[in-house]
Amino acid sequence: MNNDLFKAGVSRRGFLTGSAALCVMAGRGPPPPRAAAEATGESGGSGAESGSAAASGQDVEYRDELQIALPASPDGLDPHTTSSLVTMDIICNVVEPLFGLDSDYEPQPVLAKGYEVSDDGLTYTIKLREGVTFHNGKEFGSEDVVASMNRWLTVNDRAASLLPGATFAASGDHEVTCTLTEPAIDFLIILGNHSQYPGIFPFEVIETAGDTGVTEYVGTGAYKLVEWKQDQYIHLTRYEDYVAAHGKASGYTGKVSAPTKDIYYQFVTEASTRVSGFETGEYDIAGEIPTENYHDFDGNDDVKLYTHNAGVLTAFLNMNEGIFADEEIRKCALMAIDCEAAALAAYGEKELFNIDPNLGNPENTQWATDAGKKYFNQADAKAAKKALAKTSYAGETVKLLTTPDYKDMYNATVALQEQLEKAGFTAEVDSYEFATFMDIRSGKPEQWDLFVASTNYKPIPAQSLSVSKAFYGLSDEKALKLVAETRTAKDTDAAAKKWAEAQERLYEIAVIEPLCHYASITGTQADVEDVEVLDGAIVWNAKRPE
Repeated sequence: MNNDLFKAGVSRRGFLTGSAALCVMAGRGPPPPRAAAEATGESGGSGAESGSAAASGQDVEYRDELQIALPASPDGLDPHTTSSLVTMDIICNVVEPLFGLDSDYEPQPVLAKGYEVSDDGLTYTIKLREGVTFHNGKEFGSEDVVASMNRWLTVNDRAASLLPGATFAASGDHEVTCTLTEPAIDFLIILGNHSQYPGIFPFEVIETAGDTGVTEYVGTGAYKLVEWKQDQYIHLTRYEDYVAAHGKASGYTGKVSAPTKDIYYQFVTEASTRVSGFETGEYDIAGEIPTENYHDFDGNDDVKLYTHNAGVLTAFLNMNEGIFADEEIRKCALMAIDCEAAALAAYGEKELFNIDPNLGNPENTQWATDAGKKYFNQADAKAAKKALAKTSYAGETVKLLTTPDYKDMYNATVALQEQLEKAGFTAEVDSYEFATFMDIRSGKPEQWDLFVASTNYKPIPAQSLSVSKAFYGLSDEKALKLVAETRTAKDTDAAAKKWAEAQERLYEIAVIEPLCHYASITGTQADVEDVEVLDGAIVWNAKRPE
């Protein structure tokens, strides 16, 4: 097979299809052409000519630094051992992968320059870029890739489960092979997925990582680490010997110019402090503006707000223990659920969510399907109550597990309690701080019947938590088989068909209900140029006039 990269077929339209909601100048209606281009990843690369000020013919000077406010401090910077998006947003500037996902979620080469795959789909031969150096001056080569990727496949739980038994080996100074135990149509997407980041470190850094993980954050990226002040900030500075990949800047791929010398990631966990600092201009960019602050910037021409598809708020039912082990009772519960009411309770604004039966991103045109739609958002308490009377249910208490640490999850759970009680269930909300919530969810299934969780999208839905045994105990063999067949299908059309069958099956057995697809809000000062918002703010080409 040739090296044509796998097409994921994702559309990066606005959160509200056909609207200007993806990027809006706060309180200003539809965005100007430039704002729309920035938000959709359609800007023409980097450099001064792509900026609005430069395009007007002005001789523009740009600031030497950008201040970025993040909602949390990273638990570490080793991308192989964490799933923290805060970590990934930072470390992707420093450590690069073989492949990345562009703004259409299609895999493109970063440190790779091409690949070939064997006819049986089990062996990938990947050619590496030459002339690339690490921040310590060492030339990048195959030994670094082999050490990094084999460690990633071992210590990253997600990678180990998606690519069991896979191994990398050197086949030249700038060529590696990866051998799989079974075909994986999503192989390149897995390697390019920002949420399970397979960054490449120097061989010697991997060799000395040990049980404590990587502590030398040396990569090939456009920026290198200067200082990490725990719980306060991380300072990155431009790597002057950086060799950029070719192609239009798009998502996590393409040309990186690093026009801003220094980037400071400030960890501002208090939302009100983050919002006020952004409002006053202290922060050039602010992540995760709370939905309750969405209208605080109405009429403020000095800022831009980007809303983008972020994930899905889902109700998960316990099919293995307790009341909902009975499929007929689960079906009654789903019959009673009013998704829009739950979503309004969670997010408050209709423009901040989308009701859709897809278990993955509904804008992902390759995988989008309405399979199982007849079971979705039935919102019929009367019919549910009538059906419930014909089951074995005898008034037992339905335990709804939640946490007050995430308002969307908590408020949606309270709304579901009311809906279930209208349908004849006895329901109670059991609320715990987040760590305890996670412990009960994963290790004590006897203590919950239903929980609500907000989860990020995966590039293909067959990788999502909706089909995870570990996340909520999915044990239906037919569903699991269909998911596995999705990932081993002969081509993308066959894979999409299998996924539709899997989604239909999950609805049939009444184990999940996607309450809504929710938005995340990122803010920038209005004059900040060349920011792209995908899973987070991509800032390596960002700049701001003096």
